[in-house]
Amino acid sequence: MAIDSIEAKIGSLAPDFKLRATNGQEISLSDFRSKSNVIVFFIRETTCPQCRTHVAQLGRMYDQFREAGAEIVVILGEDVEKSREYADGIHLPFPILSDPDRAVYHLYELEKYFLLFQRTASLVVDKSGIVRYLKRTTVPNVWLQESRELYGFMLSLEEGLPVR
Repeated sequence: MAIDSIEAKIGSLAPDFKLRATNGQEISLSDFRSKSNVIVFFIRETTCPQCRTHVAQLGRMYDQFREAGAEIVVILGEDVEKSREYADGIHLPFPILSDPDRAVYHLYELEKYFLLFQRTASLVVDKSGIVRYLKRTTVPNVWLQESRELYGFMLSLEEGLPVR
């Protein structure tokens, strides 16, 4: 039996979490086990334009990601109301999960860098709950091409090609 690790790294069991979503549901990572691969993206801040661009792109590509066997989970370190305003502002087809205390950010080792810059991450968790892709950063420019990279990764994961 696998034990949830505190440290998320490629090849490890992804730490589980349960958060309230903008649609009112409580969603946990384990809800997707045996059903779907999951892309998890942690928004840096509501004021981060690169994060907003990436989340909007994930929204536009949502049907493609679902066809490639993936669900999308976006986490924001704000209360449900602010998270709902953010989601409504970019017309997302999926809910945003609210993490006002940033407890899940901490679980995934996304503490603020030098107490100033919020670390952010993008990861893919497979149907077995294993982290297959992980990118952490304090520099949000990397998110401008991330949705296309994630889509290519999801296609390779579904086709059983070697993953990195």
